[in-house]
Amino acid sequence: MKSIRSCIVIILALLLFSGCKKFLEEQSQTLAYAKTWQRLDEVLRGEVYIINKNLPFKFLNTMDDDIADYVGSVSFIDARADIFGFYTWQANPFTANTFMQLTDNTWAPMYRRINAANIVAYQATTSKDDPVQLKRIRGEALFMRAFYYFYMVNIYAGAYNRSTATTDMGVPLKITEYVEDRFFTRSTVDSVYRQMVEDLETAEQCLEGVTQRTTYRADINAVNLLQSRVYLYMQDWDKAIEAADKVLARKPVLSQLAAYIPHTSFLTKESPEVLFTQDGNVMMGIMPEVFPPKAMKPSDELMALYTGNDLRKTAFFEMNAGKYRYIKVYSSTLNNISPAETASDVFTMRVAEAYLNKAEALTMLKKDKEANQVLNTLRRTRFSPDYFQPVDLSGAALAAFVRDERRRELSFEGHRWFDLKRYAVNPVYPFSKKITHNYSDVFFGGSPFVKASLVLEPNDPAYLFPIPADVIIFNQGVLKQNPQRPDRTF
Repeated sequence: MKSIRSCIVIILALLLFSGCKKFLEEQSQTLAYAKTWQRLDEVLRGEVYIINKNLPFKFLNTMDDDIADYVGSVSFIDARADIFGFYTWQANPFTANTFMQLTDNTWAPMYRRINAANIVAYQATTSKDDPVQLKRIRGEALFMRAFYYFYMVNIYAGAYNRSTATTDMGVPLKITEYVEDRFFTRSTVDSVYRQMVEDLETAEQCLEGVTQRTTYRADINAVNLLQSRVYLYMQDWDKAIEAADKVLARKPVLSQLAAYIPHTSFLTKESPEVLFTQDGNVMMGIMPEVFPPKAMKPSDELMALYTGNDLRKTAFFEMNAGKYRYIKVYSSTLNNISPAETASDVFTMRVAEAYLNKAEALTMLKKDKEANQVLNTLRRTRFSPDYFQPVDLSGAALAAFVRDERRRELSFEGHRWFDLKRYAVNPVYPFSKKITHNYSDVFFGGSPFVKASLVLEPNDPAYLFPIPADVIIFNQGVLKQNPQRPDRTF
């Protein structure tokens, strides 16, 4: 009981430190710092990680070309309601399906967790307790800080463009553990990425040789994979390959989909592919089996990418009520199956990404032969032996195939929206496209119809989320807003 009370005091101090409604609106309260590594670990687990809490970025898989809506019949319950503003690219993406304006529930919670990571990382360097445990704790805190900044800068800012990143507006960087009596500005995109690189380098040193008991906690493999992803976004191809190779040297194993058992989850925290995840999965809810009949489904364009012999089509998706649905984490009312634990549809990091990051970087370096070899290593596990055919492509055709393979493999895992943004600024093989989302409805006695057909153009301002208005006001204009997103009310 004493331990629980101590932890509550620490958590309350963290919340006071970071503020609740305004960005970094800190109060001049004395922080009750944790004095043992066990207490610090409790804060790390409860306030930095997001296990068994409502996941942020629930919208991340609902805005791209992999998703479409589905209306089968009249229903007062609509699985699309919570993601309406994101799917339809509203001027304020936090908009209900009644067009009522909601509050951004991402910015402040993320900065509270970043603030908690700042405190934990600092305390781990000043505590006099077990140095081995404190080193591990610091590594995990810095990994999570980099992880959160990765999502924040890619949601609220543009993709990393090597020619403009040093001047493009990113997000505010707050990495100190103490109160700063100043207004915050937006750091450049390059500055945010450089901080991620620095945090991950330190995290790698801290987590070397550490074995975690669960994939809900970060280890050196998660660090190296995030490094690979960050360098890939920065178009630093050699370093992206180097970091991916570190992962593959330790964890090269891929799931053999020929052995997949129907009605089971491909993504679990025990999967040999999963390196790191958090709890909570939105896709299970918005792509139901039958009810409600107003919901989401994979787009026809995405499903067409899976050939008839690609085993991912049946391991990742299931046909119900005339539509496909997501089943990477399997849940079924009809079959009375509920997953005991879930893997995140945003925060899961797995071995397949290391192969894909490496293949893409090799392609950008025009090392086509090696890129094909990496692709074939992955794809060999996604087909039955009798149906596997090696890839042998080059140039722009290879680049297009790598991107499609990434789309096939990592569908609904939080990658596609960011990938589309960064492909548009790729210096070797640039790519952009127009996306159309139909929003459907149905009335009593009638048939489903398209109520609105919405278009997202390349470089549309809707690729950037607006900074919350209260944050702009609180910082008295020092923190600049993103360009206005188009009005898409209907």
